[in-house]
Amino acid sequence: MATFILVRHGTARYDLAEARRLRGGMRDWVPLSPRGVTEAGAAADRLRHAPARLVLSSPLTRALQTAAVISRALDLPLAVEFDLHEWLPDLTQAYDSSAVALAAAAEMARCGGEWPEGQPRGWEPLSQVRRRVLDVLHRYSDQDHTIVVCHGTVIEALTGRSVACGEHTVYQLPSSDL
Repeated sequence: MATFILVRHGTARYDLAEARRLRGGMRDWVPLSPRGVTEAGAAADRLRHAPARLVLSSPLTRALQTAAVISRALDLPLAVEFDLHEWLPDLTQAYDSSAVALAAAAEMARCGGEWPEGQPRGWEPLSQVRRRVLDVLHRYSDQDHTIVVCHGTVIEALTGRSVACGEHTVYQLPSSDL
């Protein structure tokens, strides 16, 4: 059975996105904060004895920077997978503040993570997040253990659990999905 160690990226410099009023996907370019770098290093230390042979990463800066710290510390190859990106709070990619993303997250929570029947919303439903991430994980199901650096909502969509920045949880593809 394929085992994935899902790591949430370290804390990012979201203050830069707010100060510069970055829009949409540009908000994902901000680097880790000093705290985030420390969280990434601590994650690498905790994973030092994991039997992983590969680190997969979301392409977003906060995840990729965390994955680079882990990859280097564990001397593992690093691969980037586009579909490991974070949940999309605004499918138009026009939002320009954390307030918009937080409002979308609150609405998504009220809706149980899914659009009400026949009522599309401006955010990505969790079933879509789960589907695109599982498509990636299936491509690596021949690996015994793979470290996957991604995002909180991605981890929650797969496991139903919340994970703090720099923390990890183990996920196994259900045998029915193989």
